[in-house]
Amino acid sequence: MMKTRIFTKLFYALLATMLLTSCDEHFEEDFSWHSWMPGMVYSTNGDVTTYDKCIENGNTPEAVLFYVDAADEISGIAYAVSLNTSSLDAFSNPDTIYVAQGTSTDINACDGESNTTALRYGKIESPIASSVQAKFFIPSVSEMYKLYAVRHIVNATIERCGGIALPVDSVDCWYWTSTECEGAATDRAWRFSLYSGRFESTDKHTSLPVRPIMMIRLNKEEQNHK
Repeated sequence: MMKTRIFTKLFYALLATMLLTSCDEHFEEDFSWHSWMPGMVYSTNGDVTTYDKCIENGNTPEAVLFYVDAADEISGIAYAVSLNTSSLDAFSNPDTIYVAQGTSTDINACDGESNTTALRYGKIESPIASSVQAKFFIPSVSEMYKLYAVRHIVNATIERCGGIALPVDSVDCWYWTSTECEGAATDRAWRFSLYSGRFESTDKHTSLPVRPIMMIRLNKEEQNHK
């Protein structure tokens, strides 16, 4: 009987030790993306930190976070905006006839990445798509609105990084989105104002700038432990 009691005590002691070790390991896991917020910096090495930490670590800023989907509302991603604006270009080449270029026409969809793929690799390449670096894409109407919502926060960091601030105080602050207009996709797409938050249907041969953005996919296992 005594041996049985000793064995039982040893068993539960060992079990408790295992559970405590397991819990300690769980709490030591890196869930750093939960602290991400608009205004933080995405560096060229993939780190996301505050601007001060970025410089302290010797990293090079590449983009500024403007949205973090921590609640997995649109698929567990974060968005960051480029430090610079692209040159003025048309949505469709002015030397070609009007043609639908295969993007979504859903103004509520966060699908700028797939839209830009269509603009890059469709039968007729879009001038605005060719001017955007490979890791970046042209935001949709919905993605532009997310940027508009935190434009002043983002601008403060862009300026610290030495980038070109979003001209949010100019009534002429219009940018192309990657969303074509439903019912008129051959000749019209949406432009968006970072001054007012409005978007308008515009002739696709019009030259406007693009403010490229990038997507950072959040780790699904981390999201399940939040």
